[in-house]
Amino acid sequence: LSRRPDVYNILYRSIAPSISGSYTHDIKKAILCLLFSGTRKRLPDGMRLRGDINVLLLGDPSMAKSQFLKYATQVAPVGVYTS
Repeated sequence: LSRRPDVYNILYRSIAPSISGSYTHDIKKAILCLLFSGTRKRLPDGMRLRGDINVLLLGDPSMAKSQFLKYATQVAPVGVYTS
């Protein structure tokens, strides 16, 4: 899978496959980045920055926002869902 040039597309399409629609592509890409997280950094002055990525989903009712985040917490080893 890592050798395929379209690995990013494969991975983001695998996020919550039961939820579909043209509006979901960017949401799924954001959640994919959330699941892989960032890296911790130590600055030259000794300060440490967390590598956590936070996502805020805003939108109309019935747009599957909660379902996306619940999916992410089920997949992530240390995911926390708050609403």
